[in-house]
Amino acid sequence: MKFKNAVFANQNFMETITKCNDYEDFSPKDSYRFNRFVKKLTSFGEDFEEVRTKLIKKYGEEDEQGNFSISADDTEKVKDFQIKFNELLNIEFEIEGINKVKFPMELKLSPKEMGLMEEVFDMSELEEDSEKEEDKSSDTDVSTESSE
Repeated sequence: MKFKNAVFANQNFMETITKCNDYEDFSPKDSYRFNRFVKKLTSFGEDFEEVRTKLIKKYGEEDEQGNFSISADDTEKVKDFQIKFNELLNIEFEIEGINKVKFPMELKLSPKEMGLMEEVFDMSELEEDSEKEEDKSSDTDVSTESSE
């Protein structure tokens, strides 16, 4: 599975991963596989965070409390930081050795969350159900037309 570092800056993605990881009705096999996926994702996330922190320290200034920030007044530093940060966000990584887990039909996700998880779960069962519903719909349309 390939991702870009941008997933780590997407709070909705990370919250949905947590929500899915908290789901308790995975089969033991799927639970194990999903947990391995989350551990590998977390490892890549830690690498991302380490580099992001280095960028903030490089372009920012430390305040009295030891926090770093980049002054909006220093447009050159802000611009340079944004360029480097965007480069970091666009770096791709691959999680290897883990097959996608079939989407658990009982897991309640919003349409937005479902979209975020398309690359994480095997959604083929949902697509098959959608195709069956479309077929039923077109059958109904045909029978309606012939009865007129």
